[in-house]
Amino acid sequence: MSSKKKIELSEYDKSRPLEISDADVDMIENEVEGLRVVYTRDREVRLHTDHRVGVVALPDGPTIEIEPKVGDPNLVTLLRYANGIEPTHLSRETELESGRNFVDTVAALYLKELEEILSHGLRREYVEVEGTEEYLRGRLNVRRQLAGGPAKTDFECDYDEFTYDTTLHQTVLCVTSILASMVDSTEMAGKLREYESRLRCRVTLREVTIEEADQIELTRLTEYYEKILSLSRIILRDIYIEDIVAGEGASYSMLIGMNDVFEKLVERTASESVDDWDGWRVEGQVNTDNLLRGSPSIRMRPDFVVKQNGEPVLVGDAKWKTEVENDDVYQVVAYQTAYDAPCVLVYPDNDEDLQNDYSVKNGHRLLMLELPTGTNTSDVGEFGRKNVEVYSDFLSQTLSSTPDKSVWNE
Repeated sequence: MSSKKKIELSEYDKSRPLEISDADVDMIENEVEGLRVVYTRDREVRLHTDHRVGVVALPDGPTIEIEPKVGDPNLVTLLRYANGIEPTHLSRETELESGRNFVDTVAALYLKELEEILSHGLRREYVEVEGTEEYLRGRLNVRRQLAGGPAKTDFECDYDEFTYDTTLHQTVLCVTSILASMVDSTEMAGKLREYESRLRCRVTLREVTIEEADQIELTRLTEYYEKILSLSRIILRDIYIEDIVAGEGASYSMLIGMNDVFEKLVERTASESVDDWDGWRVEGQVNTDNLLRGSPSIRMRPDFVVKQNGEPVLVGDAKWKTEVENDDVYQVVAYQTAYDAPCVLVYPDNDEDLQNDYSVKNGHRLLMLELPTGTNTSDVGEFGRKNVEVYSDFLSQTLSSTPDKSVWNE
């Protein structure tokens, strides 16, 4: 990757006119979400970005690095906090500054979680296996047995095997192999290859789809995989790779949608703000279909709902934007009607330009809050405390100043 020229862009940005090959254009148009080819009047090529950040290595052209623009965050810290990743140390922090070396940033987060998993030890689980056996094992699969004809001498069996070779571990191994092929850091590549080799002693290396990863359900005994599974899903969902061979160049993209990251950040901030409040909790991504009657039902899904003793007292939506848009306002007003509660639009750091307080005709308030996502620190705890402090103060002031709901003043 380092041998190719780099072009640095930011979210919602556009490049200068570029000279790129047809293969580069084809990859962008057909394989990369988040980067768009726009032709000028003179048939020159410009690249336009959206809310995604990351890196795109084109087959013939430059490497495109897209940095966060909204709120000017420390990307490493923001990603850690949003995904609940709070390692006690990360020796690579100094070389992973915000907006730089994006693949290595994600790989460093992943590597730390992988080390934690391996220190706990891999967890074996029962996996249902379909196999052809010399002797009957488990349950005979009659359909497959009959399909083999009357002369068949072995047995088609279904049985449970206690194994390390589970979809969960195959997902971890798949992502480990992907990142080892992409990172610039020789140190990290070596570590990832070492762990890949250890995993392959017990786990099958194969391509795991995001659909498979999304279906993995953790149990009480495997809950310590939660953080690495979350990162794995992000990587599998947002990555495109073509012809990666160890030690050779490759075309690939890893673009992470900041909208999704910010939604996780806001939900975590809201939850931690009421952790010590008796009877209070925050529900994330709650479906509601009680606003309209008819078929098919129309469902809405606010990013979070704050409840006291099961009753909604505040409904919120996270917006990774630099301006308030009418559609966002209409959306949360609909949430107000459905939940009979005030609403808040939560934005990243915009120097308080977006903070506002409206009264809606339905009697509720519509508020706009900015969180201090621009806090430039590598300390996840400090970052979280500042965001929680701002949100807690906002929540207390909002609820205490709404006298028509007596429970808010308790």
